[in-house]
Amino acid sequence: MLRLTLAGSEIELYENEPVNLSYQFSDLQEINSSRSNFSQTFRVPLTKKNQDYFGAVNELGIIPTWNPKTKVKAELSYNTIPIMRGFAQVKNVYIQKGKYADVELVVFGETADLSRDVGDGMLADLDYDLDHSLTDTNIINSWAGTLLSGHVRYGVVDRGQNWSGTTTFVNPQMLRSDVTPFYRVSKVFDTILTEAGYTYDSDFFSGATGFESIDDLYLLGNPGGQTTRVNEFSENQLFHVGLAPSLVISGNSFSVIPFLESGNFFDPSNNVVSGVFTAPFDGLFRFQAQMSLTAATSGHTLHLAYFVNGVQTQTIIDASLSSFQPGFGVTSTYGVFLEATDTVDVRYKFDTASESATLSGGGLLTLPTCSFELYNVEFAQGEVLAQQNMPDMKQIDFISGLQKTFNLVFIPDRNNSKHLYIEPLGHYLTSGTKKDWTNKIDLSKDIQVEPTTDLQARTYNWTYSEGKDLVNQLVQKNAGRTYGRYRVQDPENDFATNSKTVQNPFAPFVCSLIPDTGWVIHRMLLDTENEEKTILDPRPRIAFWNGLVDSAYWNFGNAGIQTQFPTFTPYSKSPNALVVDDESLLYGTERPFHHITGTPLNTLYYKYWRPWVNELYSSDARIVTAYVRLTASEMATFEFSDKIFIKDTYFRILSISNYDPTTENIVQVRLLKILGDIRDCTFLPHAFLKDGQVQFTNTSGTVVTQVSRQCCERYGYAYDNSTTFCWTTQPQ
Repeated sequence: MLRLTLAGSEIELYENEPVNLSYQFSDLQEINSSRSNFSQTFRVPLTKKNQDYFGAVNELGIIPTWNPKTKVKAELSYNTIPIMRGFAQVKNVYIQKGKYADVELVVFGETADLSRDVGDGMLADLDYDLDHSLTDTNIINSWAGTLLSGHVRYGVVDRGQNWSGTTTFVNPQMLRSDVTPFYRVSKVFDTILTEAGYTYDSDFFSGATGFESIDDLYLLGNPGGQTTRVNEFSENQLFHVGLAPSLVISGNSFSVIPFLESGNFFDPSNNVVSGVFTAPFDGLFRFQAQMSLTAATSGHTLHLAYFVNGVQTQTIIDASLSSFQPGFGVTSTYGVFLEATDTVDVRYKFDTASESATLSGGGLLTLPTCSFELYNVEFAQGEVLAQQNMPDMKQIDFISGLQKTFNLVFIPDRNNSKHLYIEPLGHYLTSGTKKDWTNKIDLSKDIQVEPTTDLQARTYNWTYSEGKDLVNQLVQKNAGRTYGRYRVQDPENDFATNSKTVQNPFAPFVCSLIPDTGWVIHRMLLDTENEEKTILDPRPRIAFWNGLVDSAYWNFGNAGIQTQFPTFTPYSKSPNALVVDDESLLYGTERPFHHITGTPLNTLYYKYWRPWVNELYSSDARIVTAYVRLTASEMATFEFSDKIFIKDTYFRILSISNYDPTTENIVQVRLLKILGDIRDCTFLPHAFLKDGQVQFTNTSGTVVTQVSRQCCERYGYAYDNSTTFCWTTQPQ
């Protein structure tokens, strides 16, 4: 007996009214869609019992109690076997002979609608419980994985500092504000789903066998700006004040130079009054003074110095004016730890009251104009707030980005649509049960066998979004594509003309060297010749934590000399330790902008997308449409991951149509032939030799060194005609 309950109330049904159900596999990957398994419309009589629930929907002048805009929990069952849980919608009311009425319903299978439940929320809207103080100890602990259980790690990203081994990085020194927080992807994902009211099971996100690297996958923090964002500090705290016009100075006692904000000068937080800076919080402050003279009385001595709380702390210049020429300039930097309300200023005096000079003005930010600048702050007690350091991205776009990265499917639990099973498609399809439907086929009806030709595109692209950073821009300009793109082309299909693209909302995390050094970092610099290099609105990026890599010495904060460097790259291991079985966050293989020991085989395409594409594009691929007799219990327990055996071949279910649970009905089933593991060529990459040569294994597992050009290049490696060997794509 078929039963329908709406919001827990049983609805009376026509005895012979058919209820046909349809199931569709592709919806499992459409996280932004509310489509689901659904029933065809059917009618229920407006009996007294049903009218108690629906209200007087047959009375034209009466507003019914049923709200057509509201989803109502629905459950269809047959002989106590639940066959569909979801929600119902009233489509129509039919009035017959002015007396009898029917209510037309459609029941949708309840499925996850992340787009609806997450809404337009941004990553910055969530509470991640990952706030912490920006201290040397916390940063060093993050490298060891002991800060907040490893959910936050600090890396080095050039966000406008424009480091170079011949200038700014000659004596390597990193400030606390120079390092950048990265947030574990699984933690961000957990927080989004928890806030939306979801739970989930996932071998992928739990780091089960084959997915161990997920724990090392991180989201680049800091949405723009050179310094890490803390709650006590913003870029508005920085200032650059100066003289405009020039100033004649004299006197033999120290006097404050009255630097001010005007013209090109700036002091957005008004922390400088009459040339005196007042610290708004505790921290290490770094100042720069630029001083230039246009005229001076020769033969006497000028003293310029920094003062803290009225006490001289560091000399800028202490020299005879006879050594100065008109236009003489000097630049002096000064770093000092200050507590809140401490003051800093620049003062002058001469040996005698009769001496004088003119300090250059004019309003320029550079010499010869005299100026006083705060250009960097290291915070003593500043709190790094995860919300402030999240990239400018919607939560649903973050989830969609992960789906397009790892080919994820989202399967709602049959009994609870708020509980999901989330896995890469290939992994999900291996979890099903083998079932023999050979004897269930209705041989009296046609069995349709069709190639997958109509499902194929002539060109299929997997690509990240374009990045604004200079390295990504270089690739985009010179190669006409985004770094890490993979393309499948099928020139043999004369009937395929269209192109399809999987567009990832993340930008590629491309690494290069700090110029004239051996440090591998991501350089998020604008591709511009202008002085300003900072990207204020960068696209979000994900990267692998490679750990601490042995390096030349460098100094960090107050912690002193370091001999290991925190490293993030698009590879699952550091560039000097890569082997063929490692992973890459690029869709296809690429020539990196630094040395690597070998190019990993497991690109995103190869590991997560290739098996599905091969089954679709193989000349042996087939879609079979047949009519099958299935019972209510079989329908209640089937999964799209099941492997269906028919005669001598296994298939996957694509769709089931027109299932009527009230009868031992024949249903239409579309199935895709399972082809198994299709090799891209006879040989598989095995290992990298020290010189970059790629070794392969044949089908029997024997190591071979020579393969065809087609096979070598199929895996993204470089074929050498002179040696007939296959090589990694590392730079020579």
